[in-house]
Amino acid sequence: MQFTARIDRPMGSAHPKHPDLIYRVNYGEIVGVPALDGDWQDVYVLGVDGPVAEFTGERIAVIHRRDDVEDKWVLAPEGMRFTAEEIMAAVRFQEQYFDSYAVMEEDAPESIVIRRVDEALLDAALAIRLDCLREVFSCGPEHDFSPEFIAATADFLRTADQVTLLAMDGETPVACATLCFKWYIPTPGHPTGRRAHLMNVCTAPGYRRRGLAKRLVMTLQAIGKKRGVTEITLDATDEGRRLYESMGYRTSDEAMYLDIGR
Repeated sequence: MQFTARIDRPMGSAHPKHPDLIYRVNYGEIVGVPALDGDWQDVYVLGVDGPVAEFTGERIAVIHRRDDVEDKWVLAPEGMRFTAEEIMAAVRFQEQYFDSYAVMEEDAPESIVIRRVDEALLDAALAIRLDCLREVFSCGPEHDFSPEFIAATADFLRTADQVTLLAMDGETPVACATLCFKWYIPTPGHPTGRRAHLMNVCTAPGYRRRGLAKRLVMTLQAIGKKRGVTEITLDATDEGRRLYESMGYRTSDEAMYLDIGR
């Protein structure tokens, strides 16, 4: 599976906060692929002899940290392979400070990648969103939504203050989740005034019970935290309630509402 990395810490450069840490390989991020810390996915590039500004290659491994939320991907030129031991030796300059290990791409349990929705993924996001609605509202798999409804949904995904993530199995969206940002007048309990509502959490049949929904929600929580969000609300289905409770969400009876029409 090929990805393009933007290199912001080229080979030979120093860590911006720790000048004694010198990068022995090119290190950067894959824009559009969010990580659990709320930033773009970090990546090491192996098999390149000098510093580069950008690199496109194959993902050959993922480095997991037992003592940190972040995973690190490893890219290499197409067809070039390294062993797990060679990879860990190459990145030891940084990974020595963590309890890390490499999982080779061929040994990974799945190749699903989380992507942030942009114009290129808009059709995929619309497709799984409509499938989610058909299931939640028991419309049936053949139900057609009006062109106006689909256009409004597309406009929301393009312009609203929100982040929508897709779990992609190749070119197929298999799970989704959306965090909608809200800005209220600050209160002592919410001094930033920034809150968010979680919705559109859905996993396709055949991909459930793999932790995809939890992974999407955790990533959105990290993104929300970086934006100053102090509270996330949601409307849970009976099926989803156990997941959210296991993640620390609690039921509240505080809200009142007024439906002012459609």
